[in-house]
Amino acid sequence: MNNGVRPAALIVSLLLTFAMAFAAHAQVSGKAFGGFSSGGKDPISIDADELEIVDQSEKATFSGNVVVRQGGSTMTTKKLVVHYESGGGGNKIERLEMLGSLVVTQGDDAASADRGTYNMKTEIVVLEGNVVVTQGTSAAKGCKLTANLKTNKAVLAGCGGRVKSVFTPGSVKPTN
Repeated sequence: MNNGVRPAALIVSLLLTFAMAFAAHAQVSGKAFGGFSSGGKDPISIDADELEIVDQSEKATFSGNVVVRQGGSTMTTKKLVVHYESGGGGNKIERLEMLGSLVVTQGDDAASADRGTYNMKTEIVVLEGNVVVTQGTSAAKGCKLTANLKTNKAVLAGCGGRVKSVFTPGSVKPTN
């Protein structure tokens, strides 16, 4: 039993559930969604001050107090940019960018950063700037988190070479 923070599982469970809503074609391992009970089937709600769609650039930008909800998960950010594949007719997502004050929560689990990206093809999530991943009272902090959803592996790089972590035994429920 591992009572530590599992950044890859948490990021997949929280952040990428929203990505799945944008592109149902993405294949993500079932293990990656560990504690996400809705399985990505719940409706997605996106609220923002503004939505701009630029067909020539093949992108849609939600800006101003962006709140994305699905099931028990919530993501907030200042700006969400959805990049579509060239020639995809606006249906196939290439990547997502979350810019400014990114926070993703599900129950007692949370991840936050200054910004983040998700590449749909490679299934790699990158969170940068003041990265904090928490599960219960356990936490890990660093400057850059890279999570590969195909392998369910995550690497948290520290600021100046150091990662800071606090683990509270028994505070995290075991995952299957």
